[in-house]
Amino acid sequence: MVDFEKELNKEQLDVVYKGDGPCLVLSGPGSGKTRTLVYRTAYLLEKGTPASRILLLTFTKKAAKEMLSRIYELSSVSEKEIYGGTFHHVGNLFLRRFGKRIGYAPNFVILDEEDAKNIIKTVIKERERKEIPKPQVIRKIISLAVNSKKDLETIIGKYFPYFEEETISEILKIEKAYQERKKRNNLMDYDDLLLKWDEILSIPDVQKEVADNFLYVLVDEYQDTNALQNDIIKKMSEMHNNVLVVGDDAQSIYSFRAADIENILQFSKNYPQAKIFKLETNYRSTPEILDTANKVIENNKKRLKKKLKSLKEKGNPPTVIAFSNPAEEALFIADHIEKEEDLKDTAVLFRAHFHCVELEIELARRGIPYILRGGVRFFEQFHVKDITAFLRIFVNFYDESSWRRILLRREGIGEVNARKITKLVFQKKNLKKAFEEKEDILKMISSSTVKNETRMVLDLLEQSLNEKTEDKIKLFLNGFYNHYLDFSFENARERKNDLKKLWELSRKYESLEKMLAEFSLSEDFGVEDIPKNAMVLSTVHQAKGLEWRTVFVVSLKEGSFPHLRSVEEDLLEEERRLFYVAITRCKENLYLTYPLYDFRRREVVLPSRFLKEAGLVDGETFLNDEEIIEDEGEWESF
Repeated sequence: MVDFEKELNKEQLDVVYKGDGPCLVLSGPGSGKTRTLVYRTAYLLEKGTPASRILLLTFTKKAAKEMLSRIYELSSVSEKEIYGGTFHHVGNLFLRRFGKRIGYAPNFVILDEEDAKNIIKTVIKERERKEIPKPQVIRKIISLAVNSKKDLETIIGKYFPYFEEETISEILKIEKAYQERKKRNNLMDYDDLLLKWDEILSIPDVQKEVADNFLYVLVDEYQDTNALQNDIIKKMSEMHNNVLVVGDDAQSIYSFRAADIENILQFSKNYPQAKIFKLETNYRSTPEILDTANKVIENNKKRLKKKLKSLKEKGNPPTVIAFSNPAEEALFIADHIEKEEDLKDTAVLFRAHFHCVELEIELARRGIPYILRGGVRFFEQFHVKDITAFLRIFVNFYDESSWRRILLRREGIGEVNARKITKLVFQKKNLKKAFEEKEDILKMISSSTVKNETRMVLDLLEQSLNEKTEDKIKLFLNGFYNHYLDFSFENARERKNDLKKLWELSRKYESLEKMLAEFSLSEDFGVEDIPKNAMVLSTVHQAKGLEWRTVFVVSLKEGSFPHLRSVEEDLLEEERRLFYVAITRCKENLYLTYPLYDFRRREVVLPSRFLKEAGLVDGETFLNDEEIIEDEGEWESF
């Protein structure tokens, strides 16, 4: 028997004992939401509910494994006895049983992301059209449309507004062919596991058989559900109306993945008899940190009210520091981190990866070990390596890998031709001679397409030869690379921001050689060299659910955090939630930093409005328009 009164606080106990019917559990950060969900399940089992009649839905395999193992520890019920796991895992189980009702044999094959992209790639090749986005971009568009239950045109208009009508028309035809091919070959991608699950639940007798089996439906991280998942939850719980969802609207930060905050905000409207529970007792952070979090989130109009309360004793207030520039900001943080004994309990969080590039360089300089969560190091990223490859050619004419890397970015040039072109160029001994004898190189290429693409690369290099490093980068981006990013990556805008950061950094170096040498130092610190006691660099999105004793949140200036685009596109409230998530990762020592000067725009910048909302900077700190230095125009030329 579990001693629930001993193991849980009053807020958690209320959920465990009174969680029948439709229930929304508003769970603040660090309040023990997983613990509450586990003990609620254990309570149901203890009261005689068969394990097979409980459905537990989570978002990640790790979370599902953790919850099911903890349930086993409490009740000795194994994970095989409970219908539990990720939405996709559970959807797969039902589709094996009922997929034949919508035309799928039970032995259907699940495509991983690479498989799905390869099918789209095949469809694209069959169409033999130019100017079609890469398979990964089309796959992203299809996925967003499925999960948000919106048409492709709406998704393209929102996330890929630069695509022209002809391109959109091609995407629609490719999507249709992709869906037909999957159905014909008894294949499903990950999104189909949700889409087809929802589809079989639209068949009355199937829904009755499936939904009637589950007396209780429990859902974790409800704020992250999308429109499709919300429909599934509703249909799965309609028979018995025992649906308990746990989440926090203040931590809804994944709209770019189609997560819909309205699901949690409208829960009481969609379930009129709903009970609302609040887990407001925080076991993680000091009162001062929680006071900051509470003050900030109160500025959101679309929210469900709750107030975090700390069980910890009084601590230090958050420290806000302004620096003259990002380099000075990086020096301060590196100095502080060098004094830390327990590096693994220290994290630097940022809105976007390029906000911490100066810090990455400084950490590499000093040999301070760090782990980058949710991605590769700045200078190891695909697009950053492309632009440094272009620059390396000017330093070392015989840099074969750089020549081939740039040539391969051009449509129609493959590995064989890239190697051939590189050999032809090297026969000319140096760049100047290669440009003078360009026609000799081109006449050795038989394919007109490859010839034209090679000419373009050589012309761009020649045009850039005598320019400053910053202008070389600008010519490369405007010459073809911005367009390449638009058609090759679903996050093209973020990648462009990274490259603009590279442009900004280039202006600080006396020579291209010195700049590339320093960038190489940052690349040389491999993952295998990182000891266990390493600090963490992370985007806020990747830090959700984690905690550290000391946290730095950097680049807290207007236009960066909140992101300028979020203000323009009416996403300010999600940015505020993102800031709320960032500061609530911290247990004790919270540093909030920002630079006073933006080198890209050559202007004095404003501290983030979130700092003012939290009462951490005075209104006078915000500059008047007259104090902002006039933009010189370099930035807009991108």
